[in-house]
Amino acid sequence: MAKLRLFANLRELAGVSRLDLPGSTVGEVMVEAKERFGPDFARGLATSRIWVNGEEADLASAVSASDEVVVLPPVSGGGQPTTLALSDVLGALPLVVALVAVLANTQSQPIWAAALVAMVAAWALDIASTFMARGRLFAPLPVVVTAAGAALLAHIMGGAGYGLTVPLAVAVGLGWAVAFSIYRQADVFSPTLMVSLLAGMGTASMVLSRSAFTPDPRAVDVFLVGVIAGVTLGALVLRLPPLPFLDPFSTTAISTVLAFVAAAVFWDLDVVNYLLVGLGVAVALVAGNGLSSMLRSGRVALTLRAPGALVGLDGVVLAAALYYPLASLVL
Repeated sequence: MAKLRLFANLRELAGVSRLDLPGSTVGEVMVEAKERFGPDFARGLATSRIWVNGEEADLASAVSASDEVVVLPPVSGGGQPTTLALSDVLGALPLVVALVAVLANTQSQPIWAAALVAMVAAWALDIASTFMARGRLFAPLPVVVTAAGAALLAHIMGGAGYGLTVPLAVAVGLGWAVAFSIYRQADVFSPTLMVSLLAGMGTASMVLSRSAFTPDPRAVDVFLVGVIAGVTLGALVLRLPPLPFLDPFSTTAISTVLAFVAAAVFWDLDVVNYLLVGLGVAVALVAGNGLSSMLRSGRVALTLRAPGALVGLDGVVLAAALYYPLASLVL
């Protein structure tokens, strides 16, 4: 017997989230699950990822009665198309975040800062859910506190506030670990600190890029156009059948740079400088794929989509963290 734990549409199809199933390997446990829960469950299982005791596993991996087998379907995977499942709602979250960012950018600076912190909160909770699926701990609240503090520091102190985000993230992370002993282990504290740093720097960078400290008042507008185009087209190519000379990484990078140039032309900005900034943002977005894989699945596998509803934000937050210093240097 092994302990099977189900998430998203597989949990809905099975009607349970946890159960014990017989089998000496992951494959045998999956066969038993398919026989119990039917063809719809089997189809969802075919595109799911499997972990045993927090480590990614394959069908040949051995299991015992003390092992926990976690099955996490892709966000867009699974269920019955005639019903609105949780996975369908989660699949629309990236579009919601993009819409919130665009609308908030048309509002006052306090609303823009509040929207940034809210988006960071959603991102941190999404990362926490992927950690939970692997049986690992992650603390999203320090990430949100760091982002809120970074927004305030950037608003009050300008560029100096951006620099102070680093000690702020460390202080918040250490304080949380002191207050709650379960978060003191290195495999819990380290990813929480890394995400807090990126969230804080990204929030401060976006606040500064739309303030009196920015070298160009259109900097955030161009950033949003570039990253939305790059992430959207890259995600689209990832879901298409393999095409020659076209992959998600090159699509993301090229479309981001072209979108930066197009936005600069549209708003009559310095095209050459925004081309250079776009190249930097494109590199950050592509590097975000490696960050996603390492952070969310525990290993670097660039050819596989990392789990999570807001996985596309990993590269965006990294790009946002670097955007203000890069724009200040180039523009």
